[in-house]
Amino acid sequence: MTASLPRRRFLRAGLGTTTLLLGCGSGCSSSRREPIKFATNPWPGYDPLYVAREKGFFDEAGLNVSLVDLTSLGASRRAFERGQVDGCGATLVELLLAADQSGIRPQIAAVVDYSDGADVVIGRNALAGLADLRGLRVAIEPGTLHIQLLALALASVELTVRDVQLVPMPQNAMPAAFADGRVAAAVCFPPESNRLLEKNGKVLFHSGQVPGEVVDTLVFDSSFVARRGPDVQAFVVAYYRAMAFIESHSDEAHAIMARRENVDVAELRATLAGLHYVSRQEQRVLLAPDGPVARSLDHLQGAMMTLAQLRQSRSLKDFLIARDLIAASDVTA
Repeated sequence: MTASLPRRRFLRAGLGTTTLLLGCGSGCSSSRREPIKFATNPWPGYDPLYVAREKGFFDEAGLNVSLVDLTSLGASRRAFERGQVDGCGATLVELLLAADQSGIRPQIAAVVDYSDGADVVIGRNALAGLADLRGLRVAIEPGTLHIQLLALALASVELTVRDVQLVPMPQNAMPAAFADGRVAAAVCFPPESNRLLEKNGKVLFHSGQVPGEVVDTLVFDSSFVARRGPDVQAFVVAYYRAMAFIESHSDEAHAIMARRENVDVAELRATLAGLHYVSRQEQRVLLAPDGPVARSLDHLQGAMMTLAQLRQSRSLKDFLIARDLIAASDVTA
């Protein structure tokens, strides 16, 4: 059975030029040991940060990194919005909500993974396909990436969230609601998706059908990037050092990650099967103006604005001031 991890629940300062960000001015050495506070929630996409900490990669980069363990993406976002941390792990939902509700400008330092089949829309066996959801009740957990996957799924059959009846509920309540007939479909991930399949459900859509669109990212506040661009770069380099270590020393690295998740290694590896870690080389393609992340952001914003969850629309470029600093960097571990 796929692992049960408490994944991704709840949910204008300008910058100078890239030259400014890449440059290490007179304040660089003095700022280098100032803590970088970064919030995470349990999810393997962020676990390489814990490998980097345990293996000393942050220390070797001259960074003082404090990883702030929180229980959900929503908690991470709120800490980020309040200025309690400098950065956090985030999905596109958190990016949009943070920018819209707090006025801060999150900057994507790296896309760390994308869901590759772990997130699903499950419906009753009697449904022929997604188009049959028109007018039916669909369970989603508010404030999560559920709305993103549902928007992508419905768009594939030329429907929108207006064409279904959204039924908000915690994900752990979905199996009972599905079994009782209170909903015809649900957006979820393991372990609840397994329970729905056991209750005569079938997968109508999964995140593997939209590769690169349901993503997790490392983000920093724009003002922090403006002040400490080289440290942001060093932070991401340490992350990729950890990714290389995971590839070459998987047993040791997975043991570190499993401890972080409070699961055994077998459970961790089962969860890893449903995601794709994103390499540095893949960043440009994913973050291109007409790329997968931009397409997903457009669908997501349309859904969130329909539901009055956003006040204004933004484009991906609003979140990419740091992209050239990070994704195009030739710095290697």
